[in-house]
Amino acid sequence: MPRRIVVGTQRKHKDPKRILILGGGFGGIYVLRYLTKSLHHSQNLEITLVSDENFFLFSPLLHEVAAAGLEPRHIALPVRGLLRPDKFTFIQASVQKINLGDRTVLTTAGTLDFDYLVLALGSVRDMSGLRLEGGNVFTLKTLTDGIQIRNHIISVFEQASVERNSERQKQLLTFVVSGGGYIGVQLVTSLRDFIFKDLVKCYKTINRNNIRIILVEIAPKIVSPLHTKFRAYIMRNLQCSGIEVRLKSRVTHAYPDHVTIHGSEVVTTSTLIWVAGILSNPQIAQVNARMDNIGRVKVNEYLELLDFPNFYAVGDCAHFKDPKSGLPIPPKAHTGVRQAKIAAHNILADIQGREKRPYIYSNPFDIVPLGPSKGVFGFHSLRLYGLPARFFWMVGYAALIPRTYNRARILGDWLLSLIFGRDMTFVK
Repeated sequence: MPRRIVVGTQRKHKDPKRILILGGGFGGIYVLRYLTKSLHHSQNLEITLVSDENFFLFSPLLHEVAAAGLEPRHIALPVRGLLRPDKFTFIQASVQKINLGDRTVLTTAGTLDFDYLVLALGSVRDMSGLRLEGGNVFTLKTLTDGIQIRNHIISVFEQASVERNSERQKQLLTFVVSGGGYIGVQLVTSLRDFIFKDLVKCYKTINRNNIRIILVEIAPKIVSPLHTKFRAYIMRNLQCSGIEVRLKSRVTHAYPDHVTIHGSEVVTTSTLIWVAGILSNPQIAQVNARMDNIGRVKVNEYLELLDFPNFYAVGDCAHFKDPKSGLPIPPKAHTGVRQAKIAAHNILADIQGREKRPYIYSNPFDIVPLGPSKGVFGFHSLRLYGLPARFFWMVGYAALIPRTYNRARILGDWLLSLIFGRDMTFVK
């Protein structure tokens, strides 16, 4: 029988209100941050965060790690170092079972009891549409994913540099990215800069005409939520930089030496990066609550699970409808941060007998970087393109990084990459 974990052994009060946060991404970390900021010594609360990693991954910059623009550790912030450790308990463990009726959560470290629950377990890539028969298939959700993609790209260049067969070299140097949303566009433009501005210069035996970068998107347009003018600018930028864009297309099979598009067209390649579609974290599927077709739990205007007051869900695992469109809001980092603030407020409001606050969705700005010196930025009627947009992206995300040390290291990486180029070291 799993042991029961008792937290808060240093507490001064009996029978505290136990707040349990599952997940160490944007939603979970910012709920924790807002709760601890509002916590007074007189309040009888026990706050626990459970995550299978002991760091907070600043995921919007993960594509920069994959393209060797950032040192991986600089976007990984230790959970225990983000906030005062005397205000919360952190447990590194994986969630195994969530029992809403008994108000318990079974983890690999033991069983935890709670009075208030926050589900912030994030999402995973949906690869159900891909028939995998082998080959190098990567996703981009974790820090390990970013490191593996970076190492793989360097590795295929090492192999291609000694390959004398032109067709084999073409296969090694063909990179297919499936998914033309925000992440896919950011990734292909970063990869393009890494390959053509850094790698090609150092691998003189490689014929740059053998290099192909292909972006495959099932929809009729890339980054569909963006303004039409932004999409047109991005498409021109991709095409002018030599990236092949395949709209209304889908990668259906992956083999060791090729992939197929629509089950018939063969593209020889050694690299497929899958960033198309998401599913809610599989641990959410076992929760006895109402869900949508990709496993997200449905929440009300206060971000509480339907039929379960005081149990909250935020970020990628929450199904919250945009009142204007009637559609679920898209998964974005800043959405998780805003939802976290509302969830934390409502937990404290319930404990203190105050009025809860509804979450009101807004998306006043759109921003997409396109490599180190270009991008698009929109705020209401303001639209910026090129370097100014990229600058706003850098400033915005640098401000969102919760630790000054990591912020300085990231800004330093960007500056050094611009001056000296990206790091091409293969690290096992």
